[in-house]
Amino acid sequence: MDEINYIKLIGQVIGIIAFLISCQKYFKRKKKNIIGISIVAHFVYVVHYFMIGAIAGSHAVVISIIRDGYMYLREKHHKKHRSRKIYNNAIAFIVIFMLYAFSIAVNFSSIKNTLPLFSGVIYFIVEWFTSNKTTLKITSGSTNLLWVIYDVINFSIAGLLADISSLIACVIGVSKDKKRRRRVVKHNH
Repeated sequence: MDEINYIKLIGQVIGIIAFLISCQKYFKRKKKNIIGISIVAHFVYVVHYFMIGAIAGSHAVVISIIRDGYMYLREKHHKKHRSRKIYNNAIAFIVIFMLYAFSIAVNFSSIKNTLPLFSGVIYFIVEWFTSNKTTLKITSGSTNLLWVIYDVINFSIAGLLADISSLIACVIGVSKDKKRRRRVVKHNH
């Protein structure tokens, strides 16, 4: 086995560690804690994607760290600074959006390299403009499909596990939301 294969094998192991860290978010209730765990897992995923040679995936995850870091601060401080809205401004949106646009331009050598970046920018825009949990679940599930394709192409075992798990969680969450709405409608009539 040559050196490159060892690096990719170690990258896969690191990816599994990232997946196990990210699974912890399903046991948290507060959005702040969920985002915090996601940030830690994302740091490990950056190393995973880099080591398996999926550089566009690393770029997308680095931007996710910046996005989630901003969202974490916004969530953490939103009650204290509600009147000033310091964590919800157009400059942050433009900076993060431009990071995605720049990374898409840099990685546009093939469409496969843009999949995780388009996924990120779509989720970012929807997450920024809505707080509807069902909409966020549907968007997350949809964007996970782009990651699944990217993970298959780049043979990311951990990424595939994480994205399929997340997709299943989104489907279950949306299904529960629909049942809850039906019960409310039925109860009100």
